[in-house]
Amino acid sequence: GGEGGGGVGEDEDDWSQTLWRQGQLEYNATCSEWNSVGRKLGFAGRSQLEITSMALDVTGTGTGRSAREWYVLKSSNFGANWSWVRLPQFLQGVGGLVADPTSDTIYVISGGSCISHSADHAESWSPCWKAPGLTGRFRQLVVRDSRTMIVLRDGDVPLRTNDGGASWRRMESLASVARRQLTAEYSWSGKTLALSGVAGQLFVWVSRDDGDTWTDESGDYSAMSGGVAQWYESTLYISSLGQGIASKTFEED
Repeated sequence: GGEGGGGVGEDEDDWSQTLWRQGQLEYNATCSEWNSVGRKLGFAGRSQLEITSMALDVTGTGTGRSAREWYVLKSSNFGANWSWVRLPQFLQGVGGLVADPTSDTIYVISGGSCISHSADHAESWSPCWKAPGLTGRFRQLVVRDSRTMIVLRDGDVPLRTNDGGASWRRMESLASVARRQLTAEYSWSGKTLALSGVAGQLFVWVSRDDGDTWTDESGDYSAMSGGVAQWYESTLYISSLGQGIASKTFEED
């Protein structure tokens, strides 16, 4: 296993759980450094971007809205009531929402080539970003804060900005896996970045320097699909159709 694991000792496998153990509780760390926490779900194996896109796929049934129109649903009272905000025409076909955890800004990717943001709860949106180095077809935007962000691209090396999107540079540390349909997420603190892809089988890498260097945390999780699902504080959840959902907690200074 890699450094920072939150489970059993180094002499035991990282991913020793078998399918019959998938109903165990999260705090049961006896079988694996990665702890199985649930059975296979309908969203297992899908990236956060795909899940969000599914949630935004408004059919308009019973509302009179066109199935081809895309809306943001928002609530200011923890889901008791919701309001609809239609996305502007240039963002129709949006691939999902991404929130900046340090501000009220939200971001969207539309059409694979446009990144836009809103600072007023989706009431208005910026034009598509134009910046040096920001090229290619975009799959996912990963936001640490208002200055540090990563763009995963289809079939090309991911890009990173450290100046709020004014300029972008290739992440050469990921050149060898750039074509592996990568998925990435920051922990809640922004101190740990997790990335996954499939190269024969699922791999999980973790970085503590925004992707300059990586530690392989794949262990014995032997799925052939799936990847990073989400974080809860410093606990990383991964999922696949074959292995279900598993978690690992990382120490953060």
